[in-house]
Amino acid sequence: MNYQISRATDSDLPLMQRLFYQTVTIYGSKIFTKSEVKIFSRLALDKNHWKQKFVNDFIYNAKLNGEVIGSFTLSKSGEIEYVFVHQNYKGRGIAKKLYETLEQVAKEAGIDTLTTNINSNTKGFFEKNGFKIIKTVEKVAGGEDVISYDGVKNI
Repeated sequence: MNYQISRATDSDLPLMQRLFYQTVTIYGSKIFTKSEVKIFSRLALDKNHWKQKFVNDFIYNAKLNGEVIGSFTLSKSGEIEYVFVHQNYKGRGIAKKLYETLEQVAKEAGIDTLTTNINSNTKGFFEKNGFKIIKTVEKVAGGEDVISYDGVKNI
């Protein structure tokens, strides 16, 4: 498969919005609450949100035949908002290549620590890529535990 990874441009925006929306509404429904899916799907369609991210963050896409099949966002402070691949292209090493590009971009930008929020589906990916996983347990009303994970890696 001959895909290319490059920095996102304004012309990528509609393709990215579609991929993000599909990812959140289809795949995200397995890991996010209904209200989170609603919030994230609204963000997917918010052009101003994306245009601001294009200016403030590093956004790179994996493209195949003109379609965006994967993407990542890295803030200038080193926070990874997401690394994701279209569900039809999972298991083909695209996320790994996106992550390698992300690390290279971070090094070139002088970022020496990467951080990210992690869910149960992405925990293994970040562990394989050398992140220290920090588990947080919060007690909520009714005695139930809410578990969340953060990842940190010095590069």
